[in-house]
Amino acid sequence: MTPRLSARVWTSALLRRVHAGGGFAAVLHRGDDIAGSVALIHRHGRAVRALQRRLGAGGEYEWSVAATGESVDAWVAKQRGYDPDLWVIELDTPDAARFIDETIAAS
Repeated sequence: MTPRLSARVWTSALLRRVHAGGGFAAVLHRGDDIAGSVALIHRHGRAVRALQRRLGAGGEYEWSVAATGESVDAWVAKQRGYDPDLWVIELDTPDAARFIDETIAAS
């Protein structure tokens, strides 16, 4: 089994990378420090989408778009309703995929 970073460490690393790259990132909801799952809200201009991190069949993290546009807030509320350990991170940067990929590669 491959060791994994805790949710708090992973989130802290992502925030630092985004800020260092000139973007904005903030924790909207803090989940469990160790085992919390992570969702990202990516905003760029008027576009908004929710990205959900899941453990894939091969043991690697994968990201998928869970909601877009006006349905993002409802999706977050629903997820937090049955997963209070969920971290919700907002990114406002045009190149969110780069930061996500860099952080996954380091974990």
